[in-house]
Amino acid sequence: MNLYGNPVCAIAGQKGGLQGVTESHIAGENIEMGAALFGKVGDDRVFGTHQNVVALLASADLVASNKLSATVNGVELDAVDFVTDTDTTLSTLAEAINANDELSEAGIGASVVAGTKMITIAGDSDVSAEIAVTGGASQATFVATATNGMKFVGVAVHEERAYREGTGYYAKNTAVNVMTHGKIYVEVADSADVADKKAAYVVLSGEDKGKFTDEASGNYDTGCVFRSDEQNGLALIEVNGLK
Repeated sequence: MNLYGNPVCAIAGQKGGLQGVTESHIAGENIEMGAALFGKVGDDRVFGTHQNVVALLASADLVASNKLSATVNGVELDAVDFVTDTDTTLSTLAEAINANDELSEAGIGASVVAGTKMITIAGDSDVSAEIAVTGGASQATFVATATNGMKFVGVAVHEERAYREGTGYYAKNTAVNVMTHGKIYVEVADSADVADKKAAYVVLSGEDKGKFTDEASGNYDTGCVFRSDEQNGLALIEVNGLK
């Protein structure tokens, strides 16, 4: 975990000015100060930045004698045989995912919408999944698209926190102070070129995952704006509520 001896960790999450709105949520995982926080509708828990939804789209309808072999977050499931049609086969696969104890304990589940040739797998943190098709007269291929299926809630406000395991974070299942409106310091992506009043986005993957940037492509639109230039890897942003 980060230590307060690191200037970035000591400043990230500090408020900019006296005005602001702070709400209390529950940490769905360990959360560092100044982190961009996301949550689900109707759920008081908040999480860091994740690509927690994977949609797998088949290139064609499944056919008789196809076998589907799926791997979800490293868990290899037993092959699923073709049943009746594409919707029924994908629903059978979804049931197998939902019945897997290891995936259930990790909060991962699957669903299918009829007629889409797609199965969606979602969890609370990063989800990875792939499906291979064998057998039958033809084999469709599945293309996986990972996204953040949660809503931006705000930014974790800085507090002096220490645990046996480390310092500088809110521990899972503890209360988190989240700035939902106001100005606060956050970490900025290395490639960002930020300036006052530029729109602020959160990087969803890679080395800069969870950091803020002015680059829109492939990143999450938080509805925030930068209120300063970058300095020593930090910048001031203005949070404007749920997005």
